[in-house]
Amino acid sequence: MSVRDQASVSVPAADDSVRRSLLLQLALRLLMALFIGTALVWQPPHVHLWLYWVVFAGYVVAVSVWSWRGRSGTATRRAALLMLSADLTAVAIISVQTGISSPEAWTSDVVQEGLFLIPLIAAAQLDPVVSAMIAVPTVATFLAVNWVDREANGDEPWGSILSRTAVLVGLAAGSVALSWIQQSRTRTITALAQERTRLLEDVIGLEKRERQTLSERLHDGALQYVLVARRDMEDVRDGSTEGMDRVDLALAESSRLLRDVVRELHPEVLARAGLRAALTSLADSIATRTDLSVRVDAGDWPEDLRTDTDHLLYSAARELSTNVLKHAQASELLFTLGHNDIAASLCIADDGVGIPPERLTQAIEDGHIGFASIRTKVLAAGGSFEVTGPPGTAVAISVPAPTTAVA
Repeated sequence: MSVRDQASVSVPAADDSVRRSLLLQLALRLLMALFIGTALVWQPPHVHLWLYWVVFAGYVVAVSVWSWRGRSGTATRRAALLMLSADLTAVAIISVQTGISSPEAWTSDVVQEGLFLIPLIAAAQLDPVVSAMIAVPTVATFLAVNWVDREANGDEPWGSILSRTAVLVGLAAGSVALSWIQQSRTRTITALAQERTRLLEDVIGLEKRERQTLSERLHDGALQYVLVARRDMEDVRDGSTEGMDRVDLALAESSRLLRDVVRELHPEVLARAGLRAALTSLADSIATRTDLSVRVDAGDWPEDLRTDTDHLLYSAARELSTNVLKHAQASELLFTLGHNDIAASLCIADDGVGIPPERLTQAIEDGHIGFASIRTKVLAAGGSFEVTGPPGTAVAISVPAPTTAVA
């Protein structure tokens, strides 16, 4: 699967979340419409019945339009507030007007309970701003309706009215909190998806760069010696002893270079003897082909220790030491390896020119993702990655490695 395909995984997930939210809101609004329609049929007001049915029909139309716009993906915060206002208006008009014109009917007492559905609908928006903006008018409408119906209900005590209002206030506050929690979770999931996409891009970029480096090393190293040996074969055919010596030297050097490449690609010593021996072998290889003074301090790492982090730490050592050879202008390089039964640690330090933070950031933006790729892998494994300097540069890596085995 390509990076683009992997990145698109989060899009269907987001679409599913929005779709479920819209379905929940639609179900609650259909329940609201059924609630109002049933009240008007079972206990119709005695005055202006046509007006209430007009309000009810207008509400049904508003729900239909909102549902169509939501399904087409054009719903916005403004549209959500307008639809919630329509919910509130429909319940308020029918409750208040029936309470004034037909106080002897129980229509107003029943319809006003629909106000408790509005905070639930607002919470389904997954937007705490929308929930907060609709909470206050909903509570105010509930108080107004109860004040209008108070006389028809036999002068209901204010304590009873305020108690029911407190329940609505708690429901509204809960809807705001729930919306905030859900929105926070959505943002976290989105950030994780973006980090995953960035990690995939880094890994693919690193793989491409490693292939290019491998191609250059084979072309400029072993292949050149093979070509020289092939050219000197003409002298060998003529019986030249010097030509045979040159061919032997070229093939020996080609074999050495090929062994170095193979060892770096998949170090056999890492699988056979462990990270400590592999790191020592890497240091010896660097010291052999460069003028660097390379040391390995692995006193805190048992020689036969194995952990699940060995490959990660070795690839980090290889990548970061390559950066030192290319950019640091250093004369000394130190690998420090340790393990404390909880975490494995590796520090790569040099005495070169150092990497200022702004230069490191610019290098990453320019596409030099070696540091970024290693850092992302370490953080993904639950570890820490710290860079200090100048003077010099020290990269300290620590990765949890509680489960260990001894060969």
